[in-house]
Amino acid sequence: MVCNYRFCKQIISTYKNGNRRYCDQECYELEKRERSKENYGALKELLKEIKCTESIFRNFYNHYGDQPLNPNILKAEKINWALVTSFKEIEGQNVRFVGSYGYSRLENNYIKLYKL
Repeated sequence: MVCNYRFCKQIISTYKNGNRRYCDQECYELEKRERSKENYGALKELLKEIKCTESIFRNFYNHYGDQPLNPNILKAEKINWALVTSFKEIEGQNVRFVGSYGYSRLENNYIKLYKL
């Protein structure tokens, strides 16, 4: 059996415990630290994308208010439409929020922006 630490890969003797995944406690701690860095990096990228999208919605809300918009205006900003931090029902519309700003699709394929 081989150590699961990505930089070690030593052969582990099975005489102590046949289910061991790491050759010693140090390899375990180092691998745990590497996984933690990866998870933190992914979370940091997600938060960065949320802030960027919220900023775009804020700018458009400040410029257009809550009047219906053609979504083609926002397509130039390359918004990730799958990104949602919360849902809320306002005026019978399901509103998808990203941070403090949200949007809902209207019948005519226009969108309406909302602010919490």
